[in-house]
Amino acid sequence: MMVVVWVVIALWALGEVGLQLTQLLRSGPTKTREWGSYGGIVVTVALAVVLATLIRRTLPALDYPSRSTGWLVAIALLVVLGAGFRLWSIAMLGRYFRAVVHIQEDHHVVRSGPYRVLRHPSYTGLLVAVLGVALLYGNWLSAVVFEVLVIAGVLNRIRIEERVLLDGLGEDYAVYMRETSRLIPGIW
Repeated sequence: MMVVVWVVIALWALGEVGLQLTQLLRSGPTKTREWGSYGGIVVTVALAVVLATLIRRTLPALDYPSRSTGWLVAIALLVVLGAGFRLWSIAMLGRYFRAVVHIQEDHHVVRSGPYRVLRHPSYTGLLVAVLGVALLYGNWLSAVVFEVLVIAGVLNRIRIEERVLLDGLGEDYAVYMRETSRLIPGIW
């Protein structure tokens, strides 16, 4: 079963790379670009891996049986559901998606698919999938620290992304912000 989990994670990673390359090749010229928040996510993920690994090694009393069949099924489901939702969200943005926050010359607000309800559904999917990855640590504190650090990176990215989109798309995005939730439908 552990092999299945790693295959699921590998397929997610390949899907991410494939969609991001496809969208980059299909996108138009940009008017605005912001790289810092992408670097922030990379740094928080790297820090999450290091800290979660150290915690796992130093606090074995907080371990749980993450290699049991039940846990592995739950982990695989979280990764599949989260990654699937994320990849669907990216696909719905079409040529407007890039890893770097940007505004294209003819950019407009996408309001179809999961974007009818959420402004950042790809991050919602990411955080669900990352929860599955965090649970692989097999240590309660490691999983919490891993997820919280990734959430911190994503929240920073959302703050910056919304500022760029509001500046670049104006009133249309302001209206969209009032009509949708950020990450959790009807809650936030």
